[in-house]
Amino acid sequence: VCKRFFQICKDKSLTRHIAVGKNYWLTSEKFRDFLRPITESVEELNLDSCYWLRPAGLDIISKCTNLTSLHLIQVRLSVKNLCSIMSFLSNLTNLSFSISDIRDLHPELAASTGAQDCLARLVKLSLHFRHQLVYSNCPVINFCSGPTLFEYCRKLEEFYVYGFPSNARGIPKYIFQPQILKPENLQNVRVMALNDALDPAARMFFFGTLLAVCKLSVKFKTLLQPSGNVDQLWTMDGYATCLKNMEELVHFDPSRTTFQIPSEVLHFETAHNLQYLNLSDNAAVTSETLHLLADTCPKLTGLNLQNCNYILLGPLKEQNNSEQRRIYNDISGLQALLLSCIELRSLNISGIHVHTQDLTATPYSSLAALLALNNKWTCLSVSPCCLSMERNTKSNKRTFSLVPEGYLVKRRRIGANAANQSFSMFSDAGSPTRSQEDPSTSSSPPSSSSPSAMSEEPSFVPELEKLVRSCPQIENFELNCSGFRSAFNKYFGVNPTTCTSSPCMFSLTVGDQELMCIGRWKYLKTLQLTSIPGVNQGHCLLAIAKGCVCLEQLSIASLGQIAHCLYRGGLVAAFPFFSVLKDFRLEHPYMKVDEVMLLAMSKCSTLQRVCIIAKNGTMDTEGVKELFEKVRSLINFQLYTGRSLTVCRGLQAYLMSKYKKSRPAISVCIHPLLSGGLQEATAQMPDQHIDEMTILKSTVAIRPHEWTHR
Repeated sequence: VCKRFFQICKDKSLTRHIAVGKNYWLTSEKFRDFLRPITESVEELNLDSCYWLRPAGLDIISKCTNLTSLHLIQVRLSVKNLCSIMSFLSNLTNLSFSISDIRDLHPELAASTGAQDCLARLVKLSLHFRHQLVYSNCPVINFCSGPTLFEYCRKLEEFYVYGFPSNARGIPKYIFQPQILKPENLQNVRVMALNDALDPAARMFFFGTLLAVCKLSVKFKTLLQPSGNVDQLWTMDGYATCLKNMEELVHFDPSRTTFQIPSEVLHFETAHNLQYLNLSDNAAVTSETLHLLADTCPKLTGLNLQNCNYILLGPLKEQNNSEQRRIYNDISGLQALLLSCIELRSLNISGIHVHTQDLTATPYSSLAALLALNNKWTCLSVSPCCLSMERNTKSNKRTFSLVPEGYLVKRRRIGANAANQSFSMFSDAGSPTRSQEDPSTSSSPPSSSSPSAMSEEPSFVPELEKLVRSCPQIENFELNCSGFRSAFNKYFGVNPTTCTSSPCMFSLTVGDQELMCIGRWKYLKTLQLTSIPGVNQGHCLLAIAKGCVCLEQLSIASLGQIAHCLYRGGLVAAFPFFSVLKDFRLEHPYMKVDEVMLLAMSKCSTLQRVCIIAKNGTMDTEGVKELFEKVRSLINFQLYTGRSLTVCRGLQAYLMSKYKKSRPAISVCIHPLLSGGLQEATAQMPDQHIDEMTILKSTVAIRPHEWTHR
């Protein structure tokens, strides 16, 4: 624009906030050179997940004397060096860091008066437990207790704890019970949060601190306590008192526990200011619960009801014979919630069955039609069967037939040749130079059974299409089957034996044709498709690749038939059109990770992280090497197939040795899925990749939408 504006753009002294969490190409030298001229002006420095930076290059942080916020989670920094840095930061009020042995923290703090003064000024504190896990058939857990850093924190208002991602067998070497010697230092705490990870060490530290805070009868604004047994906590001194009046509560997460609502434990009738609520995995949530939330929580913006399987269970009513019975398809609670809470932006109701016959008493043809009443959704997670709608037209030629419950579903066999022939309509699909027209906007898009299906049913509008037309601003969308559990899941961690797949019968009618319209979401950034058996040829994946121009994260698990990966051709054709895709996760027992697949993936030059789980799949070692050569942005690569341990270890060692210098953040895990030592191998990766790529879980409404902590 002008020379003056050009000079302003180049003036580093104007820099106040620095966040380099996923800048995988940042080296310790570059970081030091960038920070050196602006040490006196920078106020916030976020290095979360910069696990590759060398500790020697972090000493320059101590020269940033005006820092008010410093985030060092998953940064390799000893307790001694951390205390040394803290002693120079006289303006610091927000601190996050990782610690592998919390027993070392108190002795170092006791020897550093500068670090003690720094803690005395802190308002926000985040602790990340990075434990060395023990893998043994006869593990021994050591319990210990001692003083903590809280005796120095006098102004603390917010406290966050992050545990190690769920792992099947690994346990920490010890579990530490905090001794709160000066409980009055915690009297200002209003925010306490624990991430959803079954780390016993982190949980013990969090709940030990929580009970100490509750004894002070504080009124929480945010309380995120997943897997905390509310019924047991209620009997503890002070807990019931803190939640007796929930008027000031804004964010609340009592997920993965079972308790009645309404009840004597939690008084939701006073939670008028509640904006975020997570009740996932609670079998006691019924239609009556949703009516209560609709009446008392009008400000809700985020709600998680994942796997709350009884939300359609109505109240007890007397019948003609004076017997009391419940209605099992009471949709009134969910309907009242969606119509009353008009500020809802994020909703997770995946794992819940809401079928066409449940809506017969309403003017809505499906749950998607009901959700379409809110045109401001940004994040949604539903079950595929909620998109099903029975069609009785004579021209209907679906691959799967909808039959009454209790009867077998007979499928028409679709050979690989047929799938390849149907893809002939996408000529040169693998070429990125072809027309960028979205197939979902074409006059005759292909269906999940035959390319001519739409001409047979010109008036048919998929249920998801109604939602797409009404809510163009969707950024995160998930179709998660209620009967599917990944080989790597949040409940059992890295444990392939817990993998199950039993999709709902109604989801059989949801196929390529119904999912083509996803490609019209131009602002979609994250997409997860889990166990949708009706997807056969994968035409929807090509439409998504072309239409979702902002898509950065894609997760696919067990699409189509389990024994025949027929959508593979559609996926291969889609890769060249993913223009900004960074994270790709794929799970299918019979997926072939061969030259064709890897060559297609190499055409997506923006890939940074890849995780492929194929129990009976093959692996082309030379193709993997070529993938790394062509995709220079690839940092985290996880491959779990049926190849031998020797081949996997050899390939992993080759990649790590060749690219360690050019890609300092590289993290590779290649291991047989059903071989021993899988848990130990995955635990060596940084927490960030395990939590976001390895473990398959929903990301919709798992935390408040405006949440900035990770």
